[in-house]
Amino acid sequence: MNAESVRLKSKGKYRVVIADDSAFIRKLIRKILESTGEFEVVDEANNGNGAVISYDENKPDLVILDINMPVMDGLTAAKKILQKDPNAKIIIVSATGEQKLVVKQASEIGVKAIISKPFNPSKMVDVAKKVVNEG
Repeated sequence: MNAESVRLKSKGKYRVVIADDSAFIRKLIRKILESTGEFEVVDEANNGNGAVISYDENKPDLVILDINMPVMDGLTAAKKILQKDPNAKIIIVSATGEQKLVVKQASEIGVKAIISKPFNPSKMVDVAKKVVNEG
């Protein structure tokens, strides 16, 4: 599928890239967001490096990154994406025990929101909508 057909398919929907080393979590987030009819997951990655590459290729409206991934963690990936595109909209997903440290680091680099695992599906949707609608 070329970039033009992706744009046409996504017209009217927010385009999302999800990065998590758990295929189960990627599938769950995809299902939650796409069930609203407002989001389309255009790519998935199993590590932060894949997320950075996918961002460059897909230019999504939203990136959802797990904090702990092999090869490159979510904060490093977020930093690399935001260095290239300061307007990128990124949500970090973290385990509850990591929350305090992650909040400080994420806000310093420009991440828009943090969601704790386990997450509530309606909260995931609410946060995603809020982030993509920020100026």
